[in-house]
Amino acid sequence: MRRHLWILFALLLVTPLSALAEEAAWQSSEGYEETGIGSRDGRLLFEGRMQNLFLWRNDRDFDRTAPYYNEQGQDSGVLGTFIAPRLEIRPTRELRIVWETEVGLNLWSANDADQYDTASDSSFRMAIRQLYTEGRFFDGTLGFRAGYEQLFDPSGLFLGHWLGAANLSGHFRWGSVTLTAAQVPDQTYEGVNYDTNNFNSDTFVYGARLELPVDLVTWTFSAWGMHDTQVVRQPLDLGVFTAQLMGDFEDMKFIIDANLQVGNTQGRAANGDELTIAWSAQGTLDWRVRLDYKLAFLLRLNTLFLSGDDDHDGNDFNGAWFYSGKSRSRTLLLTEDELRDRGGNLDERLAERRQGDEGKFYVIRPGLSVSDITLGLDAFGFFRPQVTVGTAFVLNPENALGNRFVGVETDLHVEFYFKEFLSFDVVGSALFPGKAASALVNASANRLATDPIGQVEAVLTLWF
Repeated sequence: MRRHLWILFALLLVTPLSALAEEAAWQSSEGYEETGIGSRDGRLLFEGRMQNLFLWRNDRDFDRTAPYYNEQGQDSGVLGTFIAPRLEIRPTRELRIVWETEVGLNLWSANDADQYDTASDSSFRMAIRQLYTEGRFFDGTLGFRAGYEQLFDPSGLFLGHWLGAANLSGHFRWGSVTLTAAQVPDQTYEGVNYDTNNFNSDTFVYGARLELPVDLVTWTFSAWGMHDTQVVRQPLDLGVFTAQLMGDFEDMKFIIDANLQVGNTQGRAANGDELTIAWSAQGTLDWRVRLDYKLAFLLRLNTLFLSGDDDHDGNDFNGAWFYSGKSRSRTLLLTEDELRDRGGNLDERLAERRQGDEGKFYVIRPGLSVSDITLGLDAFGFFRPQVTVGTAFVLNPENALGNRFVGVETDLHVEFYFKEFLSFDVVGSALFPGKAASALVNASANRLATDPIGQVEAVLTLWF
């Protein structure tokens, strides 16, 4: 009996010790990530983020005049939650599968956990964000990726979309080359079943990307083609050429982008085809100055230019950039809110879409320039206050009722964080519009009203 007790005691002791040994071996193996939950052989990685959001905004346009029928009021308020888990599966050292799902943004006032009818607006929302297979062979020299992903061109000003893509890449000592073919989703003449779909009204993107690292800077060049038949009897063929210079130093990083678009849209002009010649440019500087071991000064500068059209819509020339809606600007109202992109930011609202509300590209006929500066501190390892001031203008005022000034935005942003796992952001924003913004955005008949917009946003984000 005593012998059996000793055996049982030994088993109880060895089991946790062996588990700890396996855990240590897994942490030292390839594929381990500090912020993920994985298997002990490094073949599974489960990570993601969860976010709770509060947002209040006093109005959507710049005219406080109450409409005749105003049942819901002019302000907007949101309380919501979403989680975006990401699973990475590595069956071998060379292959992996990536699956990212987003559940939400589920609104506390609208989405109901007791609602089982997925066709109902009150049911919880779920979307597959990324789902692709990736492989690297010959010591990483040859690679491929195929499936659904978020694809960016080097600047992100043309491509920044969730789409289906196939990529083939070569990685060498002097740099890398990537070839891409992709299909942008849309619902023009598409059915539910396989046999009711076709390639007759789709948007295809294809391109090549070259990266050349030289010491602390990297040159990136790319060339893209797009064949877009979403608009019936107005197919678009567009070529996009990009050049980027990026420098990454110890406390400073800069990025400079210059891009060109050349294309033709059949039947778009009143007298035939429309020629597109458009350009865009963006420059970003991030600088971190360490004051002492607990305090650092933060500076970020960004400027963005998107070319505009000429004075006449419907003629045989278009000078406006086909825009993804993505930029590196830190503004939250003039451009995309990176804390949580909900759409409806001003750069998108100034634009037309090629295919109505379902179009994936924005065409800002007046053109646009946005410049912003962010000043902040990183203090004591948990506190990061920042102030952002941004201003915007159109490049061709004739397409904004003769007005050039879009507006000035000011954001007071306070962030409390715990390591790389938890962040609590509180932001107060104010947008003081110009007449160019009111001319293109105001829903009322008063196209010259320039009442400011105020917004308060609070976001709790947990990464795991």
